[in-house]
Amino acid sequence: MIMRASVPGLRRALAVASLLLALAAPSAARADGLATLSPVALLRPEWTVERTRPGRARVVGYLYNDSGVQNAANVLLRVEQVTAAGAVANVYQSRIVGDVLARGRLSFDVPVAEAEGSYRVLVESVDWVMECR
Repeated sequence: MIMRASVPGLRRALAVASLLLALAAPSAARADGLATLSPVALLRPEWTVERTRPGRARVVGYLYNDSGVQNAANVLLRVEQVTAAGAVANVYQSRIVGDVLARGRLSFDVPVAEAEGSYRVLVESVDWVMECR
């Protein structure tokens, strides 16, 4: 005995399968994209060096989150003092307090030993989150 699927039933099954595939595909692509992004790609620091007292200074600025959908949490900054030859003379680390919301910014303030010299600010680590906390 040969069983034949009805055309409406087959159409319904194809529609459901297509819908499930369409719903699953963007989330899989989004997850793959998140795994390959580096923190530097979406987080952009802008800073300046301020003298606080003789022999002391601080690197202050904002960390901008260029992501449209993800918040940056548990951000660890690395501030490097760079010599004229390009070598790293000192390293300072600081955790940003709070989340850098998507398309937002958050201030940071890192004490450093001296105002002289050049500094660069790098994002050392970040946790990407998509929920309100």
